[in-house]
Order: sequence, then C-alpha cells, then structure tokens
Amino acid sequence: MAGRRQSYSGIPVALVYPNASRVGLSNLGFQFVSQVWNAHHLFSVERFFVETGDRPDHKGFGAVVSEKGNRSLGQFPVIAFSLPFENDYPAVIRALLTNNIPCIASRRGARDPLVLAGGVSISLNPEPLAAFLDVIFLGEIEEADGWSRFLETLASIVAEKSRRKKWDRSELLRFRETPGAYVPEAYRFHYRSDGCVCGIHAEPGFALPVPALKRTAAGERLPMASVEDANAVFNQTLLVEINRGCGHGCRFCTSGWIHRPVRYRSFDQFCRQIAVKDIAGKTLGLIGSDLAGHPQLYQLLEFIAANGAAFSLSSIRPEGLTRQLLALIAATGQKTLTLAPETASPRMKKIIGKTLPDDLFFEKIEWLVEAGIPNVRFYFMVGLPTETDEDIVSVVDFVLNARSVFVAASQSMKRIGRISVQINAFVPKPWTPFQWAAMESPKNLERKIKIIRDGLSSVPNITARAESVRESVIQGYISRGDRRVGLILYDAISRQRRLPTVLREPRANAGFYLYRERDRDEVFPWDAVDHGVKKQILRRIYEKALSAAETVNGGRGANDPR
Repeated sequence: MAGRRQSYSGIPVALVYPNASRVGLSNLGFQFVSQVWNAHHLFSVERFFVETGDRPDHKGFGAVVSEKGNRSLGQFPVIAFSLPFENDYPAVIRALLTNNIPCIASRRGARDPLVLAGGVSISLNPEPLAAFLDVIFLGEIEEADGWSRFLETLASIVAEKSRRKKWDRSELLRFRETPGAYVPEAYRFHYRSDGCVCGIHAEPGFALPVPALKRTAAGERLPMASVEDANAVFNQTLLVEINRGCGHGCRFCTSGWIHRPVRYRSFDQFCRQIAVKDIAGKTLGLIGSDLAGHPQLYQLLEFIAANGAAFSLSSIRPEGLTRQLLALIAATGQKTLTLAPETASPRMKKIIGKTLPDDLFFEKIEWLVEAGIPNVRFYFMVGLPTETDEDIVSVVDFVLNARSVFVAASQSMKRIGRISVQINAFVPKPWTPFQWAAMESPKNLERKIKIIRDGLSSVPNITARAESVRESVIQGYISRGDRRVGLILYDAISRQRRLPTVLREPRANAGFYLYRERDRDEVFPWDAVDHGVKKQILRRIYEKALSAAETVNGGRGANDPR
C-alpha cells in the first residue's frame, strides 16, 4: 500500500468526482463542497476526476487524475467522493481498485485511507455503497455547527489513526453523535427468507434513523462557482443556486420531498454576493428546482442583464413564464427554452401530481416564439405507474399539437425553429410516493419509446431522443438497492464484466430490486435515513395516485402487456 505525504498545511483530502473533469467542473455541488472543505483550517483539498475514453489505466478502469499533480489516491489519508448520480457509483469501486486500495471498508488498515462520500444520491439511500465506505455524510452541507462537527470528528480520527501501526475500526464510533454522519458498520440489516429487509439494528448511541442535514440558515452564502475551463460543459459560466426544493410535490421527484422546506434566495442576498464578481460578458447559470416559483425571479434576471451578463435557466414550469420574462430571456440571447410536461394524458397527469393543462403549454410556446426564442425542448417520461399505450400515444398527440402552435407562431416571425423531445425512462426513487412502484421492463420501455419515435419521426422540425434504457436499468437497480447490490457491483467490476450482462444473471436478482411492487409495510434499506418526510404520508399519496388510476378507464389498459 502506498505511503502518504502530508506536505499541505492541513490534512490532505482527495476529493473525487466519479466522472470526467468536463462534467465535474460544471457540477455546482462538487465545486461548492470543494470550497467549504478548503475553507476549514484542518483540511486541504486536492480534486480528482475519473477520466475514461482514451485515458484508461493499466486495468482498463479509467484513470483517476489529479487536477494539480501526479499524486495517487493512496497517498491521501482521506478520500471523499462527491456523488450526485447513482450511475457514477461503479466509478467509486473502480477508483479504489485502480489505486490498490482495499474496496471493502472492513479490510482497510492503519496505512489505508479513510474513504467517505456525500451527495444527493447517496443521501437518498446510502446502502448500495455502504460496504465500501467508512462514513457517509447525509444531506446538505451547511456552514453552521453540523458540518464543522463532522470535519472536527473526522480530523480527530485521522490524527489517532496516523499514530497507530494497527488501527481499531471502533474509532469510527466517535461519529455516533455527529450530525449527518452515517457509519455503515454501526448498522445491521436483517432479512426475511424472501430477501426483504425485516429489521434494522443500530449500535448503542447511533441514531436510527439518521437525520439528514439541511441548509436552512437564512444568512448562509449561496452555492456559487465559476467555471473557466475550455473542456468543461459550462465553460465561462458562473453557476449560482437561487432556489432549493420545490413545493409542488410531484410524485416522481425527489427534490420536492427531501429538500423541504422550499428555500428561495433573496434578491438582496444575491446582489451582495454577486457584487464581488465581475459578471460582465459572462453567463450566469441559475440553478434551482422551482425557478418559476421564485418570487423575485424577474428582478434577479433584470439585474443580471443590466450588469452586462447573460443567463441560462434550468427547466422551468410554464406557470412562471410571463411575456415580460420571456422577452428578457430572449434579449440575453437564449435560443432554447426547456419545458417538462413529463406526461400528456389527463389520467397520467393526475397520477403523477402534475396537472398542468395542455393549453397552458401551448400558450407559452406561442409567447416564447413571439419573444424571439426559436426553439423549445420537451421532457417526457415513459414507464410511469399504471401507464398504458394509450397514454403514450397521448404524448405523440401533445407534441403534434404543440408543433401546430409552434409553426403558426413561427411563420409570423418568418423563421421556424425546432422542437426537441427528450424521452427518459421512469426510475422509482427513494423518498418519493412512487418508491413502492415497480420499474417497467426494458422490453416495454423500448417499445414505448419506439411508439413516440415512430409517431414523430417523419414530422418536420421535430427531433426525438431517448436516454439509454440500459443506463436507466442500472440506475434503478442501484437507487433502491442494499449492500447486496453493492457486492454484485464489486464482483462485476473487479472481474471487468459489463453490468447490463451481470444484471441479466439470476444472482443479481434484478427482478427483486427492479420489477416488483413493494409491500405496503415493507422495510426499505433507506429507512435508516430521515429526510423529514413521514413514510405514512408518502404511502397515502401513492395510494391516492393508484386510486386516480382506477377511476379513469379502470386503470391499466388491456393493450398494456406489463
């Protein structure tokens, strides 16, 4: 095992984004974690990325590359992974393997690094990677007491560990009263004969469930980061979070449930923090789950434009789009606006809890074209609970009707842009009302995507694209998995086998994790975590959604083979 150099002023930390630098540098969460960790006097962070493609290591895993120099992960006493997406979990295992660091946490000794992780996805359900991690930070990094206590506890453990030739892993018990700390070794899961969890046991002094931390202090600074790298996805962009959480409660969306209460950053706070930046000529990427609901959104955008900058918005709900706002968006040069109907039939809208009428979207399409925004992008999902082929055909009808409005408005402008349709497979996620739902089979998902593509393929000015169903299946397998899923990943990766192939094998038990409806009172692996939403409330909302399905055409149609 490689030795460690401690030439920095603080404890060296390898902060790893488990994807390419072009992606990681454009991730505000990763950038913000780096900032707040480096701001602490006890630590010094060096950032790493997992580069694939033409830069594989000698095992073909993909090179783990430092942003600064040639040091390897094994030279750091602490390795921290920032994990926003489940599909990046395999890169965690690859990164440890390629640096000759024992993957299984219980096999690491005094000369091995402490390995931890945090991020949205692992805060939802820490169990799939639990076997590989010494501690997991749950929730949102805040700059108050919780985060400081976490780092101080970590520093004390690292210091004690460095003084010993043989390390006692019971030192991790120091985290027992640390806010946001989930120590996998302190939790034991018990299973029924059918494989379901029947109980969770915590070691004395450890909370069960573990509350996830939230950034609720009004005075905390906005997460903000400049992206100035020619290879980054959002080069020459200042990323700023102006909203966290969403109060609309869509039944498929984690953000509307785990990030409560909904928080909007005030115009005054935004201006104070932006004032230290020279934003002229730059683009501000405004990030939030409910930008349209921000009570001062127009004021914020007007301030940005007045200071010589452009802005870009993530997907925005149509209710917040006024003619005045669209004119401002167009004036800064934005050429495409993204809208997310998610589904199209009245029945499915009621089931997912997003009951926006078609006419509202059509009105906004007319307005945005008239404002000078030539293109529109739609997001849809397939494979939602109780979905029928008739519901899928409704998506095609919606897009065709939207196109008629789009073309009519564009003709008066003497130019016709494009409608892009992005189709994603629905993946049931923890901490949503749909966490009990079965995921649709890959065969059915592909068939439904084909219905939409075939219905739009010959229509001018429309482009339809679909996310990889294989990647969605991997995401679904991991997101509601447990430690047994993690060991399947480890075995597949260490043997350099393809995950889609492994998931088709009986030992992966994909049917159990992916394609079955969960029992009403089933204990979930993520029940060891608490995001402040009662499970009974989520179940009641799920049953309400199923009732809505039954009252319209008897629910699932006869032409639905699922």
